[in-house]
Amino acid sequence: MSDYCQDRDILAIEPVIFLGGGFPAQQLIAGQTGAFAGTTFSISGGSFTSASVQPGMVLVTYSTIPAEGNACEVISVNSSTQLTVSVLRADTEDAAVAPPGGSDLLFHVRTYAAQIRAVSRTLGEKLRQISEVSPVANADFADSDQLRRATAYGVLTEVFTARAANAEAYDANWLKAQHYRQLFRQAQLQLRLAVDADGDGQAERTRSLGNVELRRS
Repeated sequence: MSDYCQDRDILAIEPVIFLGGGFPAQQLIAGQTGAFAGTTFSISGGSFTSASVQPGMVLVTYSTIPAEGNACEVISVNSSTQLTVSVLRADTEDAAVAPPGGSDLLFHVRTYAAQIRAVSRTLGEKLRQISEVSPVANADFADSDQLRRATAYGVLTEVFTARAANAEAYDANWLKAQHYRQLFRQAQLQLRLAVDADGDGQAERTRSLGNVELRRS
């Protein structure tokens, strides 16, 4: 199935969850021997390929404290020990921008792929139900900024809700969970589904996830 956003899209909204506040259980690889050469990041131990690091994920590098480190997007996995990375770009078509240089850097790659997949499935099912065309799969939906943003908000809702478990109502994680839950709801209402059933390039129907009418009989 298709995932509607990547870790880099979440980084653009909430970098803190990749720095010091990530889930250790979702850490793919970490080490102490990273070095930059322009947009190339190399390590002398470990394997990016064995760790299943993928383009669109986020690399964090730091000297001592993760929360004070630098986060950049992974553009490509060149080999088991080398990545091409960039400072977060406004558009994935933009040229890569070299992060600050350094050697003997601590690093980690954490991913929210599990949450991205779960939210993508939820949105995909909602879109499929209102499409009135069967069969429709998640991969049939075209990529869009609105869909990426809605998915990212849904992921952040799940992340901060998990972080706020057993917390007081005024806890910052709980407040952020409520904030992103509201944004997720609003983003869904802004989604529009254009159905081109016969493939002629013209949409026969346009529907919204907000088009719900309740009638009492």
